This record gives sequence, C-alpha cells and structure tokens, in this order.
Amino acid sequence: MPDDIDLQLLNLLQQNAKLTMKELAEQLNMTTTPVFERIKKLEREGIIQAYVAIVNAEKIGRPQVVFCNVAMPDYTPENITAFEETIRTMPDVLEAYHLAGTIDYQLKVLVKDIKEYTNFLQLIAKLPMVRVHSSAIALYAVKQSTVVPTNSHITSL
Repeated sequence: MPDDIDLQLLNLLQQNAKLTMKELAEQLNMTTTPVFERIKKLEREGIIQAYVAIVNAEKIGRPQVVFCNVAMPDYTPENITAFEETIRTMPDVLEAYHLAGTIDYQLKVLVKDIKEYTNFLQLIAKLPMVRVHSSAIALYAVKQSTVVPTNSHITSL
C-alpha cells in the first residue's frame, strides 16, 4: 500500500508526468535518489501502469464521442470472452465496461462523425453474440480526467 509520500508523488506525476526527478524531489522536499526508487517501486507494483500523452481528439479530427450500450442475449463465458477479445482490438473503442443490469457492456467510442459511427455499428452487428441496445451521442464534455484520486474527495454540496 502506498504511503503518504507515494500518494503525493502519484498526484504530481498525474498532473505532469514530464516533471524531472529534480523537480519532483524539490516538491516533495527529498533528494532525487529516493524519489527515483519510489517511482521504480510504484512501477514494479503496477500502481503506475504507463506514461502517456493526452491528445485533443477534436484537433486531430475525431471529435465525436458516442456511448454504445450493448446487450448479450446469450450470456455465456465463451461469448463474454469472444466479445471482450474483439473489443480490445478495436482502436475506436477507448473504454469498455462490463456492467451489471439490463445493459451488459458500455463502450466509449471516438469517431470522426455520425457516419463513421454508423460504420462502427455495422461492424458490431456482425458479432453474433451481441446486439446494440442503445447509443448516446455526447454533445460536449463537462469533465474529462485521467487523474485517479489518491484519497476520498467526496464532500457534501
């Protein structure tokens, strides 16, 4: 379990993963060697999974987010595995969640426009184990974040 310094380090890296060891050490009031060792430990433990660039999808011509809700009428382990393996190979699917309830999966799909989403739906329609239950087209993002809270931030309004 990460200690308080690890959590501070994680917060700093989530805000800006390009900070140097020296900058991180200064902000944590430490020297660079223990900061480096902590980062390596967090990576080994799988707490830090990757370092990525966050791309503005609109500026590269992929502004449309659609949430695709999928049902699996024949809910078997084989169908679950086959569907999940297929979804993992689809670059337009940014996120996929296996849900409890009337919808079995929710996919966050990023496309150029609705015509491209129609093409995506035609691909999904070829999968025999699922059917698209509904789609929700995002008008705009109210909040987007990749920062995982390192402690509870739930407060009353």
